[in-house]
Amino acid sequence: MTAILGNPLTAANSLYGILSVAEPTLLTGLADHWNQHRDRTPTVDGTAYRPALGAFSAISSFWGNTYSDQRLAGVLYGPPFAANTAAVTGANTAAGFLRDFEAARDEAFYVFLQGQSVNELAQVSFLSTYYHHDVSELFVQRPHSRMRAIVSRRVIETAQVMLRILYGNMSMGWGTLYSTRTLATTLLLAQMHNRLLAPYRSRVTERPVYNQSSVAFTLLTFSYVVAQSWVDARYEFDQGRWYYFWKLLGSLLGIDSRLIADNHAEAGDLWRRFFQAGECRGGNGVPYATNLEEDRIDAGLVAGYHFAPEANLLQWVPAFIVTQLRNAPRWYRYFRR
Repeated sequence: MTAILGNPLTAANSLYGILSVAEPTLLTGLADHWNQHRDRTPTVDGTAYRPALGAFSAISSFWGNTYSDQRLAGVLYGPPFAANTAAVTGANTAAGFLRDFEAARDEAFYVFLQGQSVNELAQVSFLSTYYHHDVSELFVQRPHSRMRAIVSRRVIETAQVMLRILYGNMSMGWGTLYSTRTLATTLLLAQMHNRLLAPYRSRVTERPVYNQSSVAFTLLTFSYVVAQSWVDARYEFDQGRWYYFWKLLGSLLGIDSRLIADNHAEAGDLWRRFFQAGECRGGNGVPYATNLEEDRIDAGLVAGYHFAPEANLLQWVPAFIVTQLRNAPRWYRYFRR
C-alpha cells in the first residue's frame, strides 16, 4: 500500500477512474465548467482564494440529463464497465447501486446535521487534516490559509458543498421534479481540486501534495473522527451505511479502494497506519481521533483557523427538521436507555 500513497487521484479501481474511461467528455466538461467559473469569479482581498460554491449551484439549476445520477449509473453499469463498478460499489445493478447510495446519503445527512457532528467537524475534523505532512505543506504554501476570515468562509463553503452532495444537489425548491446529481457534483469537486491543488509540491519530498495519501487521510478526518465521536457518545447510527457513503465519495474523488475503509474497525486501522507510516506530523504516536493534538500542527495554521456560522446555512433548517422527525424513534430509544 505504501507504494501508492504518492500517486495522483486517478486510481483505476475508483469510480473516477472508471468514468474517466467510460465517459471522458463528462470529466472534461466538468473541468471546463470549473475553469469558466474560475475565470469569471474574482479572488478575495488580493489572495488566491475565490469562492467556489457558484460552480456547484450551477449544476443544480441545469435541467438536462447530462449530470443525472440515473444516467451516470447506467454508464457505470454498461457492459464494458459493470464488473469493475460492482467491485467498487458491491452492487450488481445500477438500480441497486442507486438504492444503496440513496440510503447511505440519507444516513450521512442525518448524522451530519446533529450537534454532536457539527461540533466535532468544527473543532476537530478540519484541523485534523493538518496532521498530514502533505496537507500541511499545501496550506502553508497558500497564505490565505492563515487568514481567519477567509478560513472561516472556506470551512462554511466546504460544509455547503458537502450538504449539496448529501442532498443530491437538487434545487431546494424544485428538487422533487428531477433527478439527483450527486455523482456529477462529487466529480466536479474532484476536478476543482485537480485544477487548484495538483500543481503544488512538497518542499521536502518534492512529491505532489494532492495525492492518494493526503486525500485518503482527509476522508478519515471526516468519516472516522465523526463516527468515533458517535461511538463514544453511544449514539445510534448505521455504521455500514455511513462508511458506504464515504467509500463512494472517496472513490468518486479518485482514491484507490485500498485506502478507503468499509467499516469502523478498518477506519481505525487506516488511521493508525497513516501515523505509523510517517505520513503525519508529530512522530509515530497515534492520537485518539477525537482528541485534537495541536502541537502536531503548524502553529500558523492553528492560529489562522476560524469557524463562524453564516446566515446562508439557514436554508438547511427545513431539511434538519424533516430528518429529525424521520429519525425520532432513534432518539426515543437513546433517551430510554
